[in-house]
Amino acid sequence: MATINLIDHHLETQFEKYQLEDHSREVFKNFQHIDYKNVSKKNLNYFALYIRSPFHGVNKLMEKIPNDIFLLMQQGIIRPLIIMITEQWDLFYSSAWKNKFSFTPDFSQVPYSNMVKHFTSRAVPEENITWLIPMNHYVEQIQFMRRKGYKIKAKFIQYDYFLEKMKPMAKKNKITSKKFKKYFSCLCRGAPRNHRFGIVYNLWREGLIDKGNVSCGLYVELDEVTGSKAIDERVTTSTFMNNFQDWSKKGNTFKSELPIEFDNTDNQHWYNTDENYIFSNSFLWIASETCKKNQEGIYITEKTWKAIAYGSPFCINGDNGSLDYLRQQGYKTFNDYWDESYDHMNDVEKINHISNIVKNICSMDLTDINSLYKEMIPILEHNQQTLIRNTQHNELIQELSNVQS
Repeated sequence: MATINLIDHHLETQFEKYQLEDHSREVFKNFQHIDYKNVSKKNLNYFALYIRSPFHGVNKLMEKIPNDIFLLMQQGIIRPLIIMITEQWDLFYSSAWKNKFSFTPDFSQVPYSNMVKHFTSRAVPEENITWLIPMNHYVEQIQFMRRKGYKIKAKFIQYDYFLEKMKPMAKKNKITSKKFKKYFSCLCRGAPRNHRFGIVYNLWREGLIDKGNVSCGLYVELDEVTGSKAIDERVTTSTFMNNFQDWSKKGNTFKSELPIEFDNTDNQHWYNTDENYIFSNSFLWIASETCKKNQEGIYITEKTWKAIAYGSPFCINGDNGSLDYLRQQGYKTFNDYWDESYDHMNDVEKINHISNIVKNICSMDLTDINSLYKEMIPILEHNQQTLIRNTQHNELIQELSNVQS
């Protein structure tokens, strides 16, 4: 098998790195990195672009690629590798086809086309481009676009950065019986989202905050896109929150009590921080996922994987079908213990349903919760081991090696 090389480059300024960087370089550190001037036809050489978003700043970044690299790409000696695995994007605007106006997107302007043209305009074959993305919805999207007559020639590979990042913590933390002090954790101190305000409000309204580890940032008025960016379908935070019981009467009081702090930290997932102290302290983990609104599909992040890594039962306040996706990947969920039909409910119904699960759990004695956890340990161990044994990294190497000359 030929050696796989990643071409070293430092195209970004510090500011651009913050805006553009995909934050995933560390999981590729075991690849061999070389200067493009040292490439050999005997090896497979990939020019890796760790891009967080296909929209902002990419044009400026692409202009910095040396001409010699494009010449080597034209000959197939170097191949573009687009690494976009810390965010999930609708690269084809496929959801724009499914709207009441029968609106057809301009394919030349969808994110996929805008990225690919940086290479094809320099005579780099589209089929030489490899694109890493975090979830597998691209398979259905590409099939859909091909049925519409569009040719998608780039090679796509699924690689879940957050899963890979949680493996060391899964290996480090053994699942044993516990004595919980709290019933649940619902930590929403990161980026504000309507569904995060919704779940925290429901827990607050039910008087459950003190029974769990809860955090939430200051209330802000958001304007979230519910369909493709090509269609104007938006929901404000006020409109969203008006769906919840007593919001008109209690909403201002709730807002005045924000922020709710847990341990004075925001997101810790960019760091190698052991969060076992959270999972040893509380029984149920509520993963308020990124819950992307501007594309179809499912996006699972560290917010869910950490529960599996640390051996915690969980509910997912996120994209419809998230539990189905996990089960398809070999994980077990908790339908034997509570009703998981929320997985296919709309956002408001889902939040109300999960809130009722938490409310029922909080009505139990902590001694019974400890016993319930002990009963769940075989499921939790199965999930943790499934995470640890995931072979995506080896499969990625195999896929990158499978190049047609």
